[in-house]
Amino acid sequence: MEKEKTYIARRITGRLLLWAAIAILALAYIFIHFESISIREFYAEIYRSKMLTTNEYMRRVTSDVYVAVTNNIYYLEHSLDNPDGHKLTMERIVKSGTRVRSCGISFIKDYYYPQKESHFCPFAWRNVANPDIVYSQDMGDADLDYFNADWFLDIIKSDSAQWSEPFYDGYDEQTSLSAYMVPIHDQQGRVVAVLGADISLDWLAGKLIEADSTINKEPMLMASLFNIKPHSFLINHDGTFLTHSDEGNIMKGNFYSQLASCDGSDIETLIGNIRAGKEPEGNGTPRYMVNGEECFLFYTPVKYTKWMMVSVLPCRAIDTLGYIHAGTTLLICLLAILLIVTVAYYAIKGATAPMRQLTRITDDIAKGQFDTPLPELKHNDEVGRLRDSIQEMQFTLSNYADNSRN
Repeated sequence: MEKEKTYIARRITGRLLLWAAIAILALAYIFIHFESISIREFYAEIYRSKMLTTNEYMRRVTSDVYVAVTNNIYYLEHSLDNPDGHKLTMERIVKSGTRVRSCGISFIKDYYYPQKESHFCPFAWRNVANPDIVYSQDMGDADLDYFNADWFLDIIKSDSAQWSEPFYDGYDEQTSLSAYMVPIHDQQGRVVAVLGADISLDWLAGKLIEADSTINKEPMLMASLFNIKPHSFLINHDGTFLTHSDEGNIMKGNFYSQLASCDGSDIETLIGNIRAGKEPEGNGTPRYMVNGEECFLFYTPVKYTKWMMVSVLPCRAIDTLGYIHAGTTLLICLLAILLIVTVAYYAIKGATAPMRQLTRITDDIAKGQFDTPLPELKHNDEVGRLRDSIQEMQFTLSNYADNSRN
């Protein structure tokens, strides 16, 4: 009999739990899919924003170099008759640009300074150990043969300012540099010299590493747990690495050669945008294979240069976060459903309590105890009508028994 008392509650509760489980399983895939996409886009946007913030900082550096150089063009072009003052101008440019490593002005061969060497290049540079100290000298020896250098000929021929291709410092042969170069004209408008200010690409590489280490805490937590490392670098328009965490790639490796399509992503459009210095086109976060690993890729041009800042984030970091968030939400929903089912069980059990009372009374009536008192129930529903029907049955059977004895 004890099983009969709770059978209805158990049966209804079991059905509720079964349908709830089916609903959860049916919704789980859809929920995890869309939740993971949402989380992926959320953290991808955070990473993209961090990249743009770092890029803005770099833009300010290149802008400072641009301003330091262009602010002295007019003075240089109107003081060409004072060659001994050029060193002071070079020193001023280095001092005014906190990130300028060195600066020099290279004149065309046999410019009209008869007292100078044919290779005349006033030059100033910053002391690496003590950046507040700036040195200068006239570099006029024939060993400094820049007349046939591509960078010199390009500026003379194009008569336009541009950032140079990366090169190694001539002193230590280790520090990678790039120079912002502008043509200098005489009073007749003829290009007679090239003014260039150098910045260290090693410093930019350090800034990118710093930016990667400060990306949102949760993706970085995933990176540390699963050995997933986001990394950013600068590339030239032709794909050559200007900075990279692996020094072996700097000015040797090519980013384009490390790329492959993933899930139908368009490699040709990506490379075309980078070559042209364009921002990414369209919405969404396509996936690419970078060195054989599935990654999200973000890129943005560095103003005034032919460089592109690229940030690569392994998909595992964001995907894992998406699954963790979705799984946590699903677990909360599952616990909520179990709580609801538990409450429903006790509610149903309480609602069927009068039926259990009536069941015991019908057992007594079946044993001939027609005078068993019925409980007073304030139910204006099926339970109340069942109680009234049992009362009528009790009355009828009692009369029938009395008549039978008479």
